[in-house]
Amino acid sequence: MGKYVENNLQRNEVIVIKAKITMLSVIMHISNILVIPLIVRLIKHANINLAVTNKRIVGKLGVFNTQALDAPLNKVQNCAVNQTFAGKIFSYATVDITTAAGRYQFIGVKSGNDFKNVVMAQIGQFEEDRIKQQAEQMARAMSGAINNK
Repeated sequence: MGKYVENNLQRNEVIVIKAKITMLSVIMHISNILVIPLIVRLIKHANINLAVTNKRIVGKLGVFNTQALDAPLNKVQNCAVNQTFAGKIFSYATVDITTAAGRYQFIGVKSGNDFKNVVMAQIGQFEEDRIKQQAEQMARAMSGAINNK
């Protein structure tokens, strides 16, 4: 797996969870795929990056034609998990993330429901931290106004 997420962190940003991508979703489709499409699918799979930080969701799909996801947590509209029967047996899923900018589909995410739960928890934490920071700024401003009188 590449270092796309690590190379694109912002100041004071830490990774909360990085999705593990499993090859089982590729192997489960092996009987329906010819050799060349299988190789292409394997290469695509090896280049999926997805992580949640304390501030945003960062990800990249593709090799030659890439799709990059870089969304602040407060701009994430939905995080859904789709799991096939084989996915339930081998604990992998497709994670769909919808933002104001578009929809991103990450195939083969290990423990997809756990990943989604962390995303949703981080969205809640991000909002709590934002409100707390606004309250602290307001309190400092009010304190400064009272002290200037």
